[in-house]
Amino acid sequence: YNYVESGSRRQEMILCLHDFGDFWYGWRNQLRCLSHSNWVVALDLKGFGETKKPFIASKYKDEVVVEQLKQFIDVLQEDDKQIVIIGHGLGGYIAWKFVEKYPSMVRKFISISTPHPRIWLKHVMRSWRSVIENRWLYVCRLPFLPEMEKVANDLEVFYKRFKNSNSVMNQSKYSNLDKEDYKYTVSHTTDWQGPINYFRNFPLADFSRSVLKEEGPKPCIPVEALLIVGNVDPELSLDRMSQSAEYADRFAMQIVNGTGHSPHQEQPNVVNKHITKFIKDEVSYMPKWSSMMKLVSQPKFSS
Repeated sequence: YNYVESGSRRQEMILCLHDFGDFWYGWRNQLRCLSHSNWVVALDLKGFGETKKPFIASKYKDEVVVEQLKQFIDVLQEDDKQIVIIGHGLGGYIAWKFVEKYPSMVRKFISISTPHPRIWLKHVMRSWRSVIENRWLYVCRLPFLPEMEKVANDLEVFYKRFKNSNSVMNQSKYSNLDKEDYKYTVSHTTDWQGPINYFRNFPLADFSRSVLKEEGPKPCIPVEALLIVGNVDPELSLDRMSQSAEYADRFAMQIVNGTGHSPHQEQPNVVNKHITKFIKDEVSYMPKWSSMMKLVSQPKFSS
C-alpha cells in the first residue's frame, strides 16, 4: 500500500480509508488536524493512486481486501495495539467489513456517509426502480467499457459530487493544485480498473436471494461506532444511515448541517471536532436501536 502518515507512531493509530474516485489526499485535513494527539495514516486503497493495481477482478473481493488490510496494519504496528478506523464511501464499506471480521483490532470505528453494507445493498435491490437508478453497478460487469467512460469524462466524478450536492461545498474550495492532483490520479484507463473491480465483486444476485431469507436479530459489531452524515447528501438518505445503527452495539450519530457526501472535506473543522470527541469518549451513546427513531424524526444538526 502507498500511504501518507502524520503524527508520532507512539500515539494511537487512526487509519483512514477513502471513497471511490478519491485517494489518500481526501484526508489531507485530517492528516493535519488530528495528528497532534494521534498517528494518522491515510492510504491509497488497492487499485487507487500509487498502490498496486491488479488487473484480475477477483483480487478485489471483500475477503481478499480485508485480509490484505489486516496484513498492512500488522506490518505497520509494532505491537498489538488497537486502532481507530475511519471509512468514507467505498472505504467505509471496507471498514464495516474489516470491523466485522477483526473487531478485536479496532477500538473505535467511524463511518462517514456509509451505511452498513447490507443496508446499502438492500436499498440497491429493493425494487426495479432502484435497480434502474443504480444500473451503473451492472454496467461495471462489462469489461473495459466502464473504465473507458470514466477516462473520457475526466474529472466529472469529482465535479458532479459537489455541484449537485446543494451543500456549502463548491469548486472554489479546491485550488488548481488540488484539481491537478486528482486529475493526475485518474488520467489513464488503468487508473480506473482497480476501483471499478470493487463494484464488479459486489454480490448483487446472491444478496437479493439472501435478503428474502433474512430473519432474526442482526449481528452487531462489538466496537463503538460513530456515524457521520451530511444532511444534504444526494447519494444517501438519513434514514439509511440511521438504520445502520442496528449493526452496532454502541453508537453515536452526528448530522453535519450544510454538507453533502464528503463532510470531512466540506466542513473539516466540524467533523474533526466530532472525531476528536468520539476518540476521547466525550460523546453520548445511544445503546438501543429504538432510541434512534427520535433522532431521525427530530434531527439536531451540527454546525
